[in-house]
Amino acid sequence: MNKAISILVGAGILLGIILMPIAIQAKEADAASVQELIQTIKQKIEELTAQIQALTVQLDSLKQAKGEVKETVKEIKATLRITRQLWRGMSNEDVELLQEMLATDPEIYPEGLITGYFGPLTERAVERFQKKMGVEQVGRVGPKTMSKINELLEQGAGSSGKVPPGLLIAPGIRKKIGYAPQPLEGQELPPGISKKLGEGEGEEEEDTEAPVISDIAATSTTATSTRITWTTDEEADSKVWYDTTTSFVIATSTAVVSSSTLETTHDLTLTDLTASTTYYYLVVSADASGNTATSTEQLFTTLSE
Repeated sequence: MNKAISILVGAGILLGIILMPIAIQAKEADAASVQELIQTIKQKIEELTAQIQALTVQLDSLKQAKGEVKETVKEIKATLRITRQLWRGMSNEDVELLQEMLATDPEIYPEGLITGYFGPLTERAVERFQKKMGVEQVGRVGPKTMSKINELLEQGAGSSGKVPPGLLIAPGIRKKIGYAPQPLEGQELPPGISKKLGEGEGEEEEDTEAPVISDIAATSTTATSTRITWTTDEEADSKVWYDTTTSFVIATSTAVVSSSTLETTHDLTLTDLTASTTYYYLVVSADASGNTATSTEQLFTTLSE
């Protein structure tokens, strides 16, 4: 009996000696697996951190780009505004922008000519626009019409998604956004716009009408000077010929004061005059196309000394 017990105890000790290395190896294997898992997790965390940083940079870039787009839109809207009243005979950038806006509707401005000169075709187009907007049809751009036009320019294409044809060649649009907008497929353009986009300049309305002179006056008259003022219905230069004889003929020896500035309100001062003397004068204005208007003879008398 004792011998059997001794054999069993010996066998148990022997089995323990045999199994001990296996248990140690198992523990070492588990520790290695855990360490490997920890390293894998750390690597994933580093990768996710890098991705988050990259996304943050992209988000900041998008925010900056969005802000730049908003500023560009504001600049374009500020550029596309008419800033003064317009009427037949005028020639300037606002007239060009007016024509660009009118040309977006072929029923209003079928000719679609963008010339910068406010001629009879533009006048009729303005009348059609005023009729459509419920504004008095006077053919010139006053405060009410200007407000309607600027409202449409600011709204642009609205919900239609189409590019207004005039904005394809608007004077500030390409400079502001760096490229020329293109019409949508199937979008019909007025003939003048289409020709200008395809060939460059297109046909222009020729300015053959002279300025209309009005409101001539001699003011602030003294013994030796006076101011001659008048207005014209389009921008033009200023010139006053004067003499002490009536029905005088303009010659190289005739006294003259002039200004080459093109404007609608004219103001010239005559100096070195003789006291208590009646002077006769003519006012003359020529527009940018060289069309010249001359007033009827006017007169004023200087004061005594």
